[in-house]
Amino acid sequence: MLATRELLPFHGPFGGGGIGAYVAETARALQPIADVTLLVADWLKPEHDALAAAGDPRLDHGGARILWVPVPEPDELGGFYAHMQLYAARVLEVLRAGFPDRGPDLVEFCDYLGEGFCTVEARRAGDPLLAETLIAVRLHTSVEICDVLNGHQTALFDPRLTRQIERRTLEQADVLLHGGGDVLGTYRRWYGDRLAPAVRVRHPLAAEPTDPGPAPDGPLRMLYVGRLERRKGVEDLVEAVAAIGGDWSLSLLGADTATGPRGASMRRVLERGVAGDGRIRFLDAVRREQLPQAMAEHDLLVLPSRWECWPYVALEGMLAGLPLVAPPVGGLTEMVVDGRTGWRVPATGEEALRATLEPLVLEPARARALRGGAALRDHVAALTDADAIRGEYERLLARPRAILGRVARPAGEPDPLVSIVIPYHRMHRFVTETVDSAFAQSYRRIEVLLIDDGSFGPDDGVLAELATRYPLTVLSQPNRGLAAARNFGIGQSRGRYVLPLDADNLLEPEFVARAVAILETEPDVHYVSSWNRYVDEHGAALPEPNVGYQPLGNWSPLVEERNVAGDGTAVLRRRLFDRFRYPPDLTSFEDWALYRLLHRAGLHGRVIPERLWRYRVREDSMLRTVGDVHETRLRAEMEAQIAEEEMTWTSTSA
Repeated sequence: MLATRELLPFHGPFGGGGIGAYVAETARALQPIADVTLLVADWLKPEHDALAAAGDPRLDHGGARILWVPVPEPDELGGFYAHMQLYAARVLEVLRAGFPDRGPDLVEFCDYLGEGFCTVEARRAGDPLLAETLIAVRLHTSVEICDVLNGHQTALFDPRLTRQIERRTLEQADVLLHGGGDVLGTYRRWYGDRLAPAVRVRHPLAAEPTDPGPAPDGPLRMLYVGRLERRKGVEDLVEAVAAIGGDWSLSLLGADTATGPRGASMRRVLERGVAGDGRIRFLDAVRREQLPQAMAEHDLLVLPSRWECWPYVALEGMLAGLPLVAPPVGGLTEMVVDGRTGWRVPATGEEALRATLEPLVLEPARARALRGGAALRDHVAALTDADAIRGEYERLLARPRAILGRVARPAGEPDPLVSIVIPYHRMHRFVTETVDSAFAQSYRRIEVLLIDDGSFGPDDGVLAELATRYPLTVLSQPNRGLAAARNFGIGQSRGRYVLPLDADNLLEPEFVARAVAILETEPDVHYVSSWNRYVDEHGAALPEPNVGYQPLGNWSPLVEERNVAGDGTAVLRRRLFDRFRYPPDLTSFEDWALYRLLHRAGLHGRVIPERLWRYRVREDSMLRTVGDVHETRLRAEMEAQIAEEEMTWTSTSA
């Protein structure tokens, strides 16, 4: 299965990203050996259906089945933190609906925007549907790298979170796929050593070579094809050629972008810079099938990118008979064979470009000697051989399906005890359902501790009734608040794991079993939570879009700004509380404070992207009566509490 937010390949890299072209080519290449399904953003559906109805031959994706993923509207975000988090959740939802009995053998996601985030998290969290599914992430170019090279990394929360889920997906996938060259090397230099294992699987290309025809005598005719974008080096190129005297021509073919200084139109910036120099022409973007004709009118394809992954336009240029001039970045390091398929610029930037192009401008016959040569076609054929690529996919599918980081439990080891700690204060209307849900767990080795936090009215006799129905322990303390009650109960617990559960919330039957399965086999995971479902005081699910809370986990540094880590309803390793505790003086945000302390200690959790417990939204809930009203004060109190917890205040030498 291939997932894509693009599909229509003729949009191309000169008017949009090249991912759609890649997906269509890959679907066709895999048709002889696989049943291919495409997960596609539904904003393309109207155009797709219109082209399909017209029998447009350009709409060729090898007969693959298409599953359409609804693209979220701004008002649908609800409890999700970012547009792409919600989109990734819908990808997982559509995948589950499209494969109800067994997951696909392979799912390949693009790294751009992290659309595979929720599916990767589900696989790592032991989703039974994905137990035998290998999840690969293809390196195309992340939005983080694009933003850096386009000179603008916004501080807004939504795009920052998108960068975080991109990183998480690159780390947690089963395998990364790259086309070759320096693509993987660049990712390792940028992202460090936390990336998932990687293998080379080439990009297919089914295009046929075209004859560019004889080149006329005269000045060298250079062509740039691609978006007019800062990261693609168009400013460097224009400055380089403008500094070269004599006769030559440069055509810039591609769509405009707002990547000029202060978000200005790049085309306008370039046009002002050349000040009417007739040697430089700006051409509007064309469709992919029109590109060979445009290329036939030139001698040389110049791709000055500051970084480029595996550009199809370079391969298509060679098939159209144009040698390349490009710096040694990404896939271009393998596409440009110096003196055979073009000329390798020694570095990025204006000076290196000028030094490489100037001799060719002065002696155009050198470039025309390679133009239309068999070496260009042969090199493309070697890089895009469909049989070899199918073999690479077959070897990929033969990889073990074990989840990275998992260890086997010793045979015959008994299930560990899980202590469910339920603080109670005037929750007589709801506590029975909460206790019922605790004892309804499919995981049977549990103990339940009810902590009566100074609630001794007539209605609180329900605790005694529950003690006669279930083998639970009721402990009492003077009213000291939720955090203190949790700490007290955890201190009295006997389990290897503890699960704090508020007295008005409800567990689904598989919550504890799913969490323990992860904790028992992933020693680097220190707590497990899940998404939840919001219900009202009567237990009815709340309507869209605010259906629940979808945390990420405390692995994200954004936990220092918002509670992306999770609710207190989580299964935690009991030994954590030998070092940490819920800050007892906080009247709200105590979960967030604990997860921040764990984050700073490098102790991270995992969130199951399923709704495995229910959060009761009440008119008098603590979040509404305390958290929302006094948020600024509570945040300041939390900062002080965390600072206090991290400091050793007593003398070690007295």
